[in-house]
Amino acid sequence: MALEGASQSQRQESRAGAVPNRDALDEAALVERFWERIRVFACRRLATAAEGEDVAQETIRRVLEALRLGRLRAPEALPAFVFETARNICRHRHRSAAREGRAFDRLRSRLPHAEPAIDPLANILSEGERGAVRTALSHLADDDRELLRMSYYQALDTAEVARRLGATPAAIRVRRFRALHKLRALLEDHP
Repeated sequence: MALEGASQSQRQESRAGAVPNRDALDEAALVERFWERIRVFACRRLATAAEGEDVAQETIRRVLEALRLGRLRAPEALPAFVFETARNICRHRHRSAAREGRAFDRLRSRLPHAEPAIDPLANILSEGERGAVRTALSHLADDDRELLRMSYYQALDTAEVARRLGATPAAIRVRRFRALHKLRALLEDHP
């Protein structure tokens, strides 16, 4: 047998395959090779660029750690290992989001239901201020008014508003900022 005279470390390297050891591992090349593909892969499964980048970063971290510890035995298995790691991280995020949603639903069901105020502005503004806000809102474009209604009256989160309006969350944040800026200008013009 060829390994009979080999040292213990040489026998371990032979069993582990030709996967580079920690010193020979070119981490920058690995990141360059897989980063964008993992990010796109995760974005398709999780639907947001931010989550896709988080998954890509976590995947690269876990793969590098596994390579440093010599857990990958066959170098030709590296692409499959990388994408299986990314797939597992995406699955974990889906399960966590589902558990979180169920937990919030249980919490909501346990809270006493207070009667909603007829006008949400009544809690924070005087009658004169409410009239000014209503007038300013009536001068906004219908789509701006609807966006503000969903965001503040219905208290929907940005992702839900984006889903209902068929836009990205980033676009909704920009549109909401602009609508609030227009509303503020209208309020300043007509005190």
